[in-house]
This record gives sequence, structure tokens and C-alpha cells, in this order.
Amino acid sequence: MSGYRTIHRQFITSTETDGDQSDLTTSHQPTWSICFSPCNQTHIQSRTTNPNATAPYRLLTSSSDGLVRAFSITDKSSLANKEVLDASALSMKLEQIMLPTATMRYPRSKEEIYNNLSLGLSSISSVRNYVGEDKNAGEEVSAAIRLDGNVTIWKRDEQPIYPENNNNSEDQKHEIDVVKPIHELKVQNATGTTMLLVPPQLSGYCKHGVVMMVGCLDGSVSFICCGIGMPDFSKANDTTKTGELGTILDKVGSGSCPMSLALQSNAYLTFAVGRKNGTIDIYSSYGKNGNIQRDDIYGNFRRCHRLNHHAGSPVRALSYTPDGSLLISGCDSGHIYIHDTSSFEQNESVLMVASILNAHKSYILSISMLPDSRRFMTSSADKTVKVWDVSIPNSGAVHTFEGNDMIWGLSCSDDGRRCVSCSDDGQIQIYSCDS
Repeated sequence: MSGYRTIHRQFITSTETDGDQSDLTTSHQPTWSICFSPCNQTHIQSRTTNPNATAPYRLLTSSSDGLVRAFSITDKSSLANKEVLDASALSMKLEQIMLPTATMRYPRSKEEIYNNLSLGLSSISSVRNYVGEDKNAGEEVSAAIRLDGNVTIWKRDEQPIYPENNNNSEDQKHEIDVVKPIHELKVQNATGTTMLLVPPQLSGYCKHGVVMMVGCLDGSVSFICCGIGMPDFSKANDTTKTGELGTILDKVGSGSCPMSLALQSNAYLTFAVGRKNGTIDIYSSYGKNGNIQRDDIYGNFRRCHRLNHHAGSPVRALSYTPDGSLLISGCDSGHIYIHDTSSFEQNESVLMVASILNAHKSYILSISMLPDSRRFMTSSADKTVKVWDVSIPNSGAVHTFEGNDMIWGLSCSDDGRRCVSCSDDGQIQIYSCDS
């Protein structure tokens, strides 16, 4: 069995605890953001009982209850064995609950659930904290933002060892770890929905440490220190350099409220901002003479382009292809526009190369690129996920998945074989994207 198909569904609820606690509510938690961990899992305990077993994927979700949940996804199929039945091809286990505050405890009763009601974590971002050639090195740093601008930051091990689960029963009880944050901060004037961690691979070894981008109500994007140093591969993992937690290094742009952010992967800290008024601004760290600022980019960003094709319709979804050649955007009118950014320079035009009008019947909420830079997925308030091919955009979607509620977030695994979505009814869906 190959091609596009749904291979797993699971609801986020308030009952992911051990023991018999029948008084807990079973209501589903709206899930607003989802992402695969950038730390590729390489360890499993044993492969003797199942030669087709692969190391687990790692997945993070943020929900309306203010908790971040960390899952392991064991994919028992393989590229060499695609005929494994869907029902036995994959298992998904909740491994950790990541708390939004250091003083909070994981709720284990109805009373604690009600007492811990929050504004919810609307967006989550995760990066590998390492600058070097080894793609399997560096701990995971994750951050989530609340609707009131509170940001929580966690660190997790690079390679936790998940035992291979030989029991396929979905109701098997297992221990769930509780992870407390290492940092918490309040970002004044934040939109509460737009936040992105800057991968150290894009910024290089930075004296300010790990930095996050936060959209603000005044139309700017703030670059803020996370208080976490970067390991310098050339100095035996030196992590001494870091800016003070919450320090604002730069505020870039103004005007209409930011609703989406995207970083270009092959240009030195070049990023795009999708705004409420439908414009898209592209900023870069190029200097006044076209030279890239590498010593300290902050304070040197300049707006290079403004795209107006979505004018009047908020741009909630924005993504570059992994090779940086295309910028794909989606708006509340359901339209998708594709721009050529392959030869990006400060004074060169960014041209629209394709448009997909009425791609969705309602707001486009998320765009996720597949690693081949050829295919991308979109999710919408019209309860669908669609797969597109950039070489034939006007031929319609390659595949359409139907959901039960508006689908807020999408993420694709590094190997391109699995994609995930999260929706307002709390459902996580995992898709096969083997072409």
C-alpha cells in the first residue's frame, strides 16, 4: 500500500494519566499547533521482535488547556515493506506533558483541570540547538506562546531512548513524564498567535544565544533572547554566550498586524511576514551596500520586498520551500500564491509564478512543505487538508483529506513520509505521503 492515505487518528483529551481516575472529564481539547521535533530519533530498545520497526518520530502539540504534549510515533512499516496494513503500521504514545509554568502540576482531577484553565497555547516552535555538520547533535529547544503574550521555553534531550512497544493495544498504561519549563517570559504587545524560534543553523553561532521572533500588535516583529546559549562545535560545546532572557535585540517592520512568519532556509536570516491587511513583507540582513551582516545582524534588517497579491485578505499561512526557491502563501479568501525567491537579492523583484484561486472554501490556516520542495500541504477552516504539486498547481490538489472540524496546524517529518495535522475538535491525524 502506497500513496496518500490517513493511517492514524487520535484525540487530545484530559484523560492521559495513569491509574483509574473516572472523575476526569473526557472532553476533547482543541489543538492549535503541531510540529515534528527537529531532533531525529535514532534509538529504539530492540528490533529483534519486529525487523520492520523504525526509530520513533517525535511530535509536539499545543492545546487550549495550556499544555504541550510530547508523543512518540512508532512507524512499523518501512520503505522496503509498504504492504503492512494501516491498522498495524503505526502506534502513537504520549510520553511527556510539558507544563506552561514551573509552579503548575499536571491536573489529575476535575477540580485541578478547572483551576488550571488558561488562555491556551496558540503556537509552538521547536529547533535543534547546535551549529555544526552533525545533523544528529544538539538538544531540542521548544517554545510556545499564550494568547496574552506569555512565552514558555523547554529543553529536552537530543536522543531519549523509547522502548519498542511489542503490545499493539492502544489502551496499554505507561508512565508519562512531566516536564517543567526552564524559562518563562512575558512579551508586551504580542499578538499571542505568531511566534517562531530561529534555528541556530540559520543564525550561526550567535553571541545572543537562541533567539525567537514574536509578532506584535504594532505591526513589528521582535527578536528576543531566550536565555539559552548555543553549543559551539569548534569550542568543545561551549554554551557560555547567551543574551539575557527577554532582551529585545531588534524590532523590525510596522503597520498591519503580523499573522504568519516564515524563514528562508538558504539565505542568511531572511524572513517573510504575512499581515492582516493581506500584504507580505520580506526582510533580510543585507547591509546598505548589499553585504550580509554576519557579526551582529540585529539592527541591520531591511525590508526588501512587499507583495500585495492577497491585499485585503489576512495571510495566516506562509512557508518557504526547503531549498528556498519558492515562497507559498495562503489567505482567508482561500487563495494560494507562489512566488519565485530562487535568486533573492536586495533589489531584485520577487515574481509571482503561480496562483491557485479558491484552493479552499474558507480560511487557509497552515502550509507545510515536504522535503522534496515539490509538494506542499495546506489546511483550512473548511475541514480539509490538501496536497499540491508546485509543478502543476492549476491542475488541482493531488489529494484531499477530509476532517471533522477546522484544521489549525500541519507539520511534515524530515523524511517526507509522514505528515500530521491538528484540529479544533482535538483530533490528530497522521498521513502517509509516500508518492
